[in-house]
Amino acid sequence: MMKFQASKIAVTLSGAALWALATAAAAQTDNTSGTAGAEGPGVSDIVVTATRRSENVQDIPVTVTAISGAQLENLQIKQFSDIQILSPGLSFENRGAQGNVTSMRGISSTVTTSAPAAVVIYFNEVPVNDFVAFQSIYDVGQIEVLRGPQGTLRGVAAPVGSITIGTRRPDLNEIGGTVIGTVTDQPNYNGQFAVNFPIVNDKLAVRFAGLMDQNTNGYLKNKRTGAESRIDTMSMRASLLFKPIETLSIFASYQYLHNESDTLERVEGPGLGYNGPVISSGRKDIAVQERATPREFTSHVASVNARLELGDEAAINYVGGYTQFKSLTRLQEGDTDVGNAVLNYSAPQLFSVDTHSWSHELRVDSSGPGRFLDYAFGVFYQKGSPDQVTNVGANGGAIGYASLNPPTGPATLLGNDILLPETRVEKSAFASATIHLPTRTDITVGARRLQFKRDQGFILTQTTNGIPNTPTPLLNESSSRKFNEWVFDARVVQHLDDDKMVYFSYGRGFRGPGANRAVPIPLIAALQTLPAEKSNAYEVGFKGDFFDRRVRFNFDVFQQDFKGFNAVAGDVPYCPFYAPPQVICQFGLAQSGQIVFGGDARVRGFEAELSANISDRWMLSGNVSYANAKFKNALVPYRPDLNGDGIPDTNAEFGAGATESIYFARSNGPISDVPKWNFTVQSEYNHPIGNEAQAYVRGLFTYKGKRADVSGANSYAAEPIMNLYVGVREWIPGLDITVFARNLFDTRKRTFLGAPINFGELPTGYSSVNYTAPREVGLTARFAFGGG
Repeated sequence: MMKFQASKIAVTLSGAALWALATAAAAQTDNTSGTAGAEGPGVSDIVVTATRRSENVQDIPVTVTAISGAQLENLQIKQFSDIQILSPGLSFENRGAQGNVTSMRGISSTVTTSAPAAVVIYFNEVPVNDFVAFQSIYDVGQIEVLRGPQGTLRGVAAPVGSITIGTRRPDLNEIGGTVIGTVTDQPNYNGQFAVNFPIVNDKLAVRFAGLMDQNTNGYLKNKRTGAESRIDTMSMRASLLFKPIETLSIFASYQYLHNESDTLERVEGPGLGYNGPVISSGRKDIAVQERATPREFTSHVASVNARLELGDEAAINYVGGYTQFKSLTRLQEGDTDVGNAVLNYSAPQLFSVDTHSWSHELRVDSSGPGRFLDYAFGVFYQKGSPDQVTNVGANGGAIGYASLNPPTGPATLLGNDILLPETRVEKSAFASATIHLPTRTDITVGARRLQFKRDQGFILTQTTNGIPNTPTPLLNESSSRKFNEWVFDARVVQHLDDDKMVYFSYGRGFRGPGANRAVPIPLIAALQTLPAEKSNAYEVGFKGDFFDRRVRFNFDVFQQDFKGFNAVAGDVPYCPFYAPPQVICQFGLAQSGQIVFGGDARVRGFEAELSANISDRWMLSGNVSYANAKFKNALVPYRPDLNGDGIPDTNAEFGAGATESIYFARSNGPISDVPKWNFTVQSEYNHPIGNEAQAYVRGLFTYKGKRADVSGANSYAAEPIMNLYVGVREWIPGLDITVFARNLFDTRKRTFLGAPINFGELPTGYSSVNYTAPREVGLTARFAFGGG
């Protein structure tokens, strides 16, 4: 903790020093960079690197949402997960035991499947783990959300889409930077700074950026014990741009991030009378967990991007990266009794994830405009080695309080230690070519041959109060699987004129298989060895600018067919593998958990974007996404109603009446609990109030439609959210002041409802829930100085 406090002080002092430097610089420069923050949702040219080339977003046959750094600052986006408000159909949600679930075009991807990500995230072109990405963001140049299979041009094969995060690069010629401070009523605090220094003009420059963020991490509190949720984050980044000669450019960056959090579980339900109040709604932000669970997270991300031009014909590119992160809750800390089944007892849990990954890409591509043939080819390598250790408290039952009413601690706790070692290696070679015909027709074909290998382990040790009590593990299993696959794509583009085009694209997707780990599932072949996931995606689209490029309209329709889609079913009861087959769940051995399975599926939908400069001062844009993703006669694990009371059985009821170790049902229902309909409308109007100053008002409205979970047991209402921003820029040169309200009308909708919480064999009367965040009112001051 002392180290963390010292780091926070360092960031604060750095920010203060930069503020002083900014004030001095502002007195010497006629700064207009503050107006760059006025970038609105108009139809100006947007340059993206979706195809690994810098191109106008309107010229490429890819559905991509480009989010600039100015937009992130204008809309007060401080967390990576908040970019979903600008990209309908993209969703990041907390699903309890499933963790953070990423969804795009109706397809969900969660780490609990143990499969590779369906949506791959890149940080300065280096693929990073979701845990690394789902942190605070700052000093970002641009984020691009690419939909559809991605794999022939960029790193890792991604069957659903990819997200690229590009940080701001150093400027080779001008000193400059920004200082940003935000405070809200929750209370939340966020401070950021960035400064750019040219060392040798046109040759060498460095950029330093930093972040300090303190927020309430869900706004939860146990009123009896005083335990509160919170999270403190500190991060620093250094970047270097080096151009020793005109044809060689090297960009390198290193980012360190550390946060410390106290986490409480949001619950609702009647309770049992002794363990907490009746909580009719999780909107009340009440926790019954007696002690918050502390967790430390540390990540390191380093990247190098180099490009050497070979005359006017071609260029050699290298992208290399290293990522490492560790998430830790120490053995005697925290509280896994989140429903407070046992009074005055906080069940500790050891949770440790330590992973690192290397990646390298070498690529040759054509260079220069006006070519008949553009091409790219290269090789890619990535190796990752994650290890996860989990102490599952009360998994095997509890001794010492079960006969007491109400149960009270201290107690003896039987549990399990689970070690999940894993190594993944992916190697590939790729090539892509585009022919530009005189008829204004472009034809692209690309392919990647990949080799995917994964070695996994599962080591189970029985513990008492978190201490191993057996000399050897109860179970020590390992497996190794290797796949050699092709992914490929093809596109045909017809340019109707300089501002309009239509296109057709096809993509073949692949994802390595998931696995059931950390749950002792029955010996069912379909669950023990899952197949790899393959898919075929088709898309037809139109992109066009109208009325002297004051109006932009883009539209696409898509379909993707999955063979062996890797899915997860939540809270499914089963008989552990150690129960005798002839006595399915005797002696209360029935358990429940997240079950990973494979099944065929299909998603169909469309996306549309309309944006307009209504006047020189009024800009308006809207995006809509529809995706209908369903299984195709798949066998889906579920919680049955064996006693016929019309309610899915509890574990005890399942154990008493089961004749099968796990139950399946044929399903043509939804494959994930994401809404079919999503749309976003944003607008800005500004008005001069002096020689340079402008007053402005921005509005951002997002809508997520109603939905149900995969089992159909729970349904969720639509989520209409309105954000409002009012401010003044350039009243003082370089200064932008914004007052904002997120969720202006305090719309609190339930977004997740988990199964009833049990602690060992003890019920709690509560269930885990999540709700949309409450209204948050805040103030941001942004000061920009110099250039760069």
